Amino acid sequence: MFTIPDFIRLLDIEHNLIHTQTEGLTQADTLIQPQPSGNCMNWVLEHLLDNQITLLTLLGAETPVDPALLERYRRDSEPVTGEGPGVLTLERLLDGHDRVQAALAARLGELGDADFAREIEFRDRTITVGWRVLFLNFHYTNHIGQLELLRQMAGRGEKLI
Repeated sequence: MFTIPDFIRLLDIEHNLIHTQTEGLTQADTLIQPQPSGNCMNWVLEHLLDNQITLLTLLGAETPVDPALLERYRRDSEPVTGEGPGVLTLERLLDGHDRVQAALAARLGELGDADFAREIEFRDRTITVGWRVLFLNFHYTNHIGQLELLRQMAGRGEKLI
């Protein structure tokens, strides 16, 4: 059976992957735009952060990152193609990831199986908190996978995973 301590460990592994894939990169590296389309690493890193904030909120905890800082990156926003208003630095994004990761681990440590079995309304259906957590983690890992390709676009083709 997959347990909450297992999930905390998995989140830690995923969090470490983000740091591994961004190690040695510059802000300019994170702004390289894939062609012919797609989002740069800077946008993907914020999208990952927003996902974890959504997870933290779902679990009933306060976020240590001000959601107003993430307005530039909302779903369906224009691609980040360079520096500009609302574009966060790599350091600030990683700091946000670190703080939200710590808050998630702390909150998950307070929860039990019954918390994941609780039913919630999501869009037009009833699901469990556990199902929503599972989906958010699936979404999270999908975007973590993009970081490897975006790192390679920045000229860092070493084998990391």
